[in-house]
Amino acid sequence: MGVAGKCDSVKLVTSVRTSVELHALETWIWVLFGFAAVPSVAVWSWIGVRIGALTAFALACLAEALGVAASVEWVTVAGICLSAVLLGGTFMGITALGLVAGRQLSSGDPQRAIGLMTASFALGQMIGPTAAGFLFDSLGSLRIPSLLAAGALVVAGGLAVAAGRAVAADVPDRTSIGSEAEP
Repeated sequence: MGVAGKCDSVKLVTSVRTSVELHALETWIWVLFGFAAVPSVAVWSWIGVRIGALTAFALACLAEALGVAASVEWVTVAGICLSAVLLGGTFMGITALGLVAGRQLSSGDPQRAIGLMTASFALGQMIGPTAAGFLFDSLGSLRIPSLLAAGALVVAGGLAVAAGRAVAADVPDRTSIGSEAEP
């Protein structure tokens, strides 16, 4: 998430500020983003309890990937509003679900797993914007970095699904992590 997440809001604001049609709506687009963000942790946590943290994480990654792609591929009022809702409604939920799944998947010491996740996230927060900046400088657009970020989110979702299946295969009485109470 770190590689994709940091640049998402930058790409959204760049799309808004460079569009004559959307520039005047910038404040309202951020309000929409914020309204989507407010309930996101509660909503994604609720979904995670019902379908499993890893499955919910994968769905949230796919929704955020759609929002990232929409910010550069559908630069209209409707497209940017959809992007704002999808980005605002997923970025904190993905983090919360990732921490829940990391704790559930850790064998023995959940603090070590959370520490490794935090360090990985921080590394992604440095690599993603740096790579996006280099690509922007050479291509003159955030389209390719945005689509790469969307692709990274799809990969993250796929890895979460694979991890969930591996856990389900190892523990026959549980179909997915987080779908039932801890033993």
